[in-house]
Amino acid sequence: MISNFNEKIYLRSPVFMQNILVSIYGFVEHLRRYRGDYKRMIMSIRQNEFKSKKEIDILQKRLLQRTLWNAVENVPYYRSLKINKVQLESFPVLAREDVFDIEKSFISDRYKKKKLLKLYTGGSSGTPLTVYVSKSVRQKTYAFWNVFYQRIGFAIGDKKASFIGRKLQEPDNHRPPFWRLNLYDQQLLFSSYHLSRKNLPMYVERLNRFRPVLIEGYPQSIMQVANHILEQGIRLEFKPKGISTSSENFTEKDRKTMEKAFGCNVFDQYGSAESVVFASDCPFKNKHVSPEYGMVEVLDEKGDLVKQGEGELIVTGFLNDAMPLIRYRIGDYGKVTYKNCPCGRQTAIIEKLYGKVGSVVVSRGKKIPTAAIAIAFEYLQNVKKAQLVQNEPNKVIARIVTTPGFREKEEDFMKWELRKMLGEHMEIEVEKVEDIPPGKNGKYQMVLQNCYRVE
Repeated sequence: MISNFNEKIYLRSPVFMQNILVSIYGFVEHLRRYRGDYKRMIMSIRQNEFKSKKEIDILQKRLLQRTLWNAVENVPYYRSLKINKVQLESFPVLAREDVFDIEKSFISDRYKKKKLLKLYTGGSSGTPLTVYVSKSVRQKTYAFWNVFYQRIGFAIGDKKASFIGRKLQEPDNHRPPFWRLNLYDQQLLFSSYHLSRKNLPMYVERLNRFRPVLIEGYPQSIMQVANHILEQGIRLEFKPKGISTSSENFTEKDRKTMEKAFGCNVFDQYGSAESVVFASDCPFKNKHVSPEYGMVEVLDEKGDLVKQGEGELIVTGFLNDAMPLIRYRIGDYGKVTYKNCPCGRQTAIIEKLYGKVGSVVVSRGKKIPTAAIAIAFEYLQNVKKAQLVQNEPNKVIARIVTTPGFREKEEDFMKWELRKMLGEHMEIEVEKVEDIPPGKNGKYQMVLQNCYRVE
């Protein structure tokens, strides 16, 4: 389950021992996260949170220059570029494949590789990476997380229910319980691999007994529990202060479903294992980019890099000086704005996230992103889950999980909506399935692109 433990030993242990192991790991991680630079970073974030746009610009310019000089002086790859004028415009756009091919060349000479921590990206773009960070960077990262959680009303030590991609037990092991308890952090971890119709009542019953202050995790996992609560008319015996989501896109309809089921607001967070960007919802549901963590540019349709607009997100991280990534193609489409927010924060806002660059359907040269495709399923009352698979140029397979009330007219409506975006030439095959399981990382993908390599 966890890199520090021997996974085989964990999986072969009885449940009570697994709970002990999870709690020991929680204790060790707690000590790693909340020491050293954690408290200093908390104070810095608080001081900068409501600064004016002018003050934020000055802060970011200082952090950017520090990052660029560190790169050209201490990082072999950036030294090899022989950049004379150390400014952002002098740095090329960096693809994930470039980092993958010469990974070690991105590690700063100031650090010994064996003393750095390894983080692993999910590889949903097809190119998983190993990213190296210092202990200080991990402590600082958790400062951002906890400022976000404090905004929701959650404090360290409060009860938290987590629906994430950790392998708590083998996916083909269908014996309950499907959760493990990190007693030290009061965290109940739920398996994302066992959310079947048969098991959902057990999940809800355990949530009622645990009574978490916060529910966090992958939105599509939380959605399954929310749908069950609403379908069965279940009255929960607790009311969390909020739901924290990350790692997957979801629609406004999904947000309303989760909020109705649990009686609280949903707060979304956007980040990456590469430690280059952190953005999170304020109470007005605007996703503010944390200026101390990194900066975001947009590669628009003309191929220009701009500060705001719609296109591929290009990020420069300020936090990870051990492995700085400058103008890095994180692999997501989105929209960045600087609109006024009632909360008072004057940072860049990620207004929309359209999904992974590779998670698109390609139709005669056009790339239709996940968020646009999701609209086709938005108003279908009897479709619980959906996924599009493209294995050939002019055909997609629409996999759907339906309720008994699903009728032909809903299928026709779905096809009509899809053709509006994909084109009349696109053949649409509908495949009704019992379930759409998550991938190996526990995340659900609305689009599986097996036909094109999307640049």
